[in-house]
Parts: sequence; structure tokens; C-alpha cells
Amino acid sequence: MFPTMKSASRVNGYLFCVLLVGMLIYSIPAVTRFAGQQTEAAALFLDGKLLRKFETTYDKEFFLREPSIQLWASLQYALFGEGASGVVIGRDGWLYTNQEYLIPNNYRKNLRNQVERIAEIRELLREHGKTLIVAPLPMKLDIYPEYAERPWHPQVPHVYEDFLSELQARGIDTVPLREAFLAEKEKTQDAPLFFKKDTHWTPEGARLAAQQIARQRPELVGSVPFQNKVVDQKPLKNDLMNFIRFDPSLDPELFAEPTEVPVYETLTEDTTADDSDALFGDQNQSIMLVGTSYTKIEDWNFAGFLREALKNDLLTIAVEARGPFHAMDEFVKGGYLEDSNIKQVIWEFPVRTVLAQRPNAKSWQGALSNSF
Repeated sequence: MFPTMKSASRVNGYLFCVLLVGMLIYSIPAVTRFAGQQTEAAALFLDGKLLRKFETTYDKEFFLREPSIQLWASLQYALFGEGASGVVIGRDGWLYTNQEYLIPNNYRKNLRNQVERIAEIRELLREHGKTLIVAPLPMKLDIYPEYAERPWHPQVPHVYEDFLSELQARGIDTVPLREAFLAEKEKTQDAPLFFKKDTHWTPEGARLAAQQIARQRPELVGSVPFQNKVVDQKPLKNDLMNFIRFDPSLDPELFAEPTEVPVYETLTEDTTADDSDALFGDQNQSIMLVGTSYTKIEDWNFAGFLREALKNDLLTIAVEARGPFHAMDEFVKGGYLEDSNIKQVIWEFPVRTVLAQRPNAKSWQGALSNSF
């Protein structure tokens, strides 16, 4: 015989009723606000989307949501020393993206597939009278492994050279940056080339990359004396801190004063700040910079440093959080292939992309076929 409950405590029943009434009272304002914001409630209801939309809104506004997330994150950090999925916590306040730790099982196939995509776009540019130059950016974990708390895959230090070798075997023009980053890192201990709590390079890293492109490709260097001047300071929104949800008292160093980054203006000697929009609005440029958030986000001023290093103006197409293939797709579909003024295309390409899933072949090939 299984035990059965003969009677229930009235106190439990009263508490349950109080809980229901309390939640009802708490929910009335949320329901009222949600209803007042809906302009197509009937259509959403018929599509079955209204309830899901309300659940999402209610979940975000629920007063226990943030305390619950912090409590669970604090337990996870206290027991295992981990942050939320997406970040790997290192030493001395350093954070790494877990993408650099995850070597896919089909690593070699994935690598060859991405290089094949690059070779396809190189041929497309060549047919339109343009030269492709790929600038592979090294991984943060590869340049600063000494701050990593957790062991990484033994393949990590070889990813850059694997990628570079595949590109060079295909005859794709490249600007290697890894050795320069490793050498500069030893000379500038107080000015890291990557931010401690962000996935991106610092302005020092962006400047070094620009200088290397100019040094290795002197044919791109012009005669316009661009200068970058610091005009302000601003706090950096460290992207990897989005994955740190635990109580700050558990690791005060991570929650220290916000990172400050300089704000740059890029001007020529005879151009004032008021004239800068007109200067960079000129579309008759021979160099196009295609890139990711390393180019798109102005906090590191990569395009500005590249103008200064090359002594040349340039056009840019950059997309944040979508990867280098999406940025190149925007270039291909944007009508720039037909622009005879553009002769060189510099492709800023983070090597950690090699560890991600391969680009969508169907959409990529469609973009190519539409461009021929």
C-alpha cells in the first residue's frame, strides 16, 4: 500500500490562496500596460502570438527575475568559478569568449570551407578589376594565454597559422598580424592589445594592425597626412560583462571602475572638425575596408588609424555581430563591384570565425550568382 494523505493543513491552503491573490493583484498593472501598448491585438490573438508576446513581456518585468538570475549565477560562480554560457573567466580580471575555446570536430573541413568562400570572392573581385587583401586578426586567447584560468584546446595556438597557410596555398593575398602582436605585447605590458573584459582589440591593437598593413603593403600608401587626435574619454561597455551576472562581492576586481577609452578624431592637417563629414563623404576612393565589429565600432578607431598609416582615404563597410562573411556579402550586394574607382579591398577577418559554423553556402552563392 502506498501512503495517502488523509487531510491537508488549512494553513497551507490559506497561504496558497494568499499567493494567488497577491500574484493577481501584482499582474493587473502589467496586463493593463501591455494591453494599452497593443495596436493589433486581435490579429496577434488570432495568430496565437499575443499570449507569447505577453509571456515574454511579463517575464522581463517580473520582480523576482533579476534576483533569481543573480542568485543562480552566484551559486554557479561560487561552486565552479564559471560565468554564464558565452564567457570563460580568467586571471586578474581577464575574460575570454568561449568561442575561442571551442574547437569544432570538423575543424579542418570548416577551415577549408571558409577559405574556399574567400577564394570565391577573390575571383569575383578579380573579374571586376579589384584586388583582395585579407588581414586575419589573431584571437585574444592566442595572444594573451597567460591570463587564462582554464586549459584550452591544444589546437588554439595553431589556428592562426593553419588559416594563414590555407590562404597562402590558394594564392590569396594576406597581411599576417600575429607575430607583430606577439612582439608588441612584450614591449607594451601596460597597454594591452586586447581589452581585459571585451572580445575586441584596444586602440593600441587597432593602430598596430593598421601600421602592419601599411608596412606590408607599401603600394597602398598615399600622400595625404591624416592625423588622429584624442578629443575625449568615454566608458567602454565591455561586451563580455554581459555574461557576468553574479554578486559583485564575489569578485570585486571584475566590477572595478569601468574601462575608459579615448575618443579620436581623424583629420588631415588642413581639415577642421567641421569639414570632416565633407572629407569622408567623397566616394571616389580606391581602397575599401570591409570588416566586422573590429572596424564598425568607433571605440577602437581602426578605420582612422588605417587612414593615418596609409596616408590615404578609404571607404568602409562593416557589420557588427554578424561576422566577416556577412560584411563581404553587404559589399557584394551594395553595387560596389561596379565602382571602377575601387581598386583594393582590405578584408578585416577575425580568425576566431574559423571556429564558428561555416557561412550559409546557399545565401552566399546566391549573392555571388546575382553579382555576375
